[in-house]
Amino acid sequence: MERKDIRNAVLSHLAAQGTKYVPAGVSARHVHLSQADLDCLFGPGHSLHPCKALSQPGQFAAQERVTVAGPRGELAGVRVLGPVRGKTQVEVAFSEVKRLGIPGQVRMSGDVDGTPGCTLKGPAGQLTIPQGVIVPARHLHLSPLQAACFGLKDGQPVSLRMGGQRAGLLEQVICRVGEGHDLEVHLDTDEANALCVTDGDLLELVSPEAEKKGGCSCGGGCHGSCQGTCGGHHAAPEPPPAPVNETEPMDLVTERDVEEAWKRGIAVIRCLPRCIVTDAARERAMSLDVEIKR
Repeated sequence: MERKDIRNAVLSHLAAQGTKYVPAGVSARHVHLSQADLDCLFGPGHSLHPCKALSQPGQFAAQERVTVAGPRGELAGVRVLGPVRGKTQVEVAFSEVKRLGIPGQVRMSGDVDGTPGCTLKGPAGQLTIPQGVIVPARHLHLSPLQAACFGLKDGQPVSLRMGGQRAGLLEQVICRVGEGHDLEVHLDTDEANALCVTDGDLLELVSPEAEKKGGCSCGGGCHGSCQGTCGGHHAAPEPPPAPVNETEPMDLVTERDVEEAWKRGIAVIRCLPRCIVTDAARERAMSLDVEIKR
């Protein structure tokens, strides 16, 4: 079993108990090609050469690269992903469609009708596709079993919160549930850079009830991450009882775990060797003087 399989099994188990975090995958610009377009760009009968397996089962990054050209500029060395698809599709960030001079349309993968086209250049030739350039909508992959643990359905929009110095809320993250999917939220490079998200970072699934309640009077959906500076209900917490003990070893530590330990007077949260500690948990532990100890 791979490390990500163990991680996702742990996250699914915790989600079934009410603690819901999902791992992030940052998706750089890439191209999916039909077999006919692959032949045009790389030669008749060409097959993709896998160089790296991707997080979603059966998908891979290929050795092949192409140049994507628009009215204003080009993007060289854009990776081709496999396997081949029925329709050619180019996925780029908003900052990149501006560089190309192409209107940016946010779409789910595969929904290319009515989208702008571009020119693709390969070692054996070039072609112009009439449509297929999209800015990929942020989405969350889940297997049916994982979706059941998280209480989510295919096509359902959810919100995810990232902690840290550039904390923020990502809304309208569309769930993609089915066989051949594995737990991971996919963000493009613009979104990831805005929140300082890197591959493997954990984002908290925010329940609809929590979003409606808001949490703090700041109106920013901080859900407690403001640590009381907004003047909301976190501004004056009741003083904690004297710390007297430690937690049992944990495999995931969240902001909620830190607050619960503090309320119970626990001064030390013990972690297993490969324990996942969220950024929000570290910040909350520092503010409440709770030690996270491996």
